[in-house]
Amino acid sequence: MSTLTNMMTAAKSDPALATRLERLTGEEAACCVPEYRDLAKEVLASARFPVALRRIRALADDNRLLAVALLGRRKELCACEIQAATGLTHATVSHHMAVLAEAGLVRSRRQGKWMYYRLAGRTRVVLP
Repeated sequence: MSTLTNMMTAAKSDPALATRLERLTGEEAACCVPEYRDLAKEVLASARFPVALRRIRALADDNRLLAVALLGRRKELCACEIQAATGLTHATVSHHMAVLAEAGLVRSRRQGKWMYYRLAGRTRVVLP
């Protein structure tokens, strides 16, 4: 988050950015940079921002996205089925599923020695 804040602060002193903003808005850049900085702060302070960021980061890994896509095609899969489909080790599947669960994308249940996963009820993700 601090990176975005640093970029917005840098925009105030970046003459090339000021020129682009002036062309885009038709106004002097000095008047709109604070507005955009405030808008960025508002977005970063939103309660939904960290949730969205956690979900996006969880889906940024191709194996996790594949696991979510597989779960989108089946009601439920056990860890060994995900392992068979992805070719990953059991420990790696467990790690990836924990990241997805932490992001609120999947739910898990244990049945004896087996761990089963399913998409979380309110998951709104466009699946491949």
